[in-house]
Amino acid sequence: MKKYLMMMLCATSLSLGAFNAQAKKADTLPPPPPASEEVAPMPPHELDVKKLEKKMMERQEKMEKKMAEELDLTKEQQEQAKKIRKEGREKMKPLMEKMKDLREEMDEVRAENMKAFEEILTPEQKAEFDKIKAEKKKHMEKFKKGKKHFDGDKIRKHKKHSEEQEVKKHKKHHDED
Repeated sequence: MKKYLMMMLCATSLSLGAFNAQAKKADTLPPPPPASEEVAPMPPHELDVKKLEKKMMERQEKMEKKMAEELDLTKEQQEQAKKIRKEGREKMKPLMEKMKDLREEMDEVRAENMKAFEEILTPEQKAEFDKIKAEKKKHMEKFKKGKKHFDGDKIRKHKKHSEEQEVKKHKKHHDED
């Protein structure tokens, strides 16, 4: 159990460290290029980096303290754990940069695919597709304004309905036997 908790602490710390490194880098990065007409806009990335960083550090400190108490770590072990987390963050920095580069490449491929797809559409299909894109853009604008990105109640109702249908189907099958 202690080994598992230590692994979880290390993994969480590495993740938080990577996020922290990426958040710091976001301060110095230029804004992303404007979305092209062919590609649906991505969710907004306008974050209050300082506020987010502070919140993440508070969570990390709270988790470290809790983990140290639960595992009854000595001061020496706590210092070693901090060192491990710091080293992990340093190792993650170049990987985060690679992820950023890959994301940009993926965006380019996505734009090329969209253009090629639109070229195979008939004028009627293109008009319908433009309507679909406009709806998606409208939905993204709501998201940018702080509205719900998805309707959790709708999803729960659908899940409940599906479960009820499954029970009825099972009962019907059972009654036939």
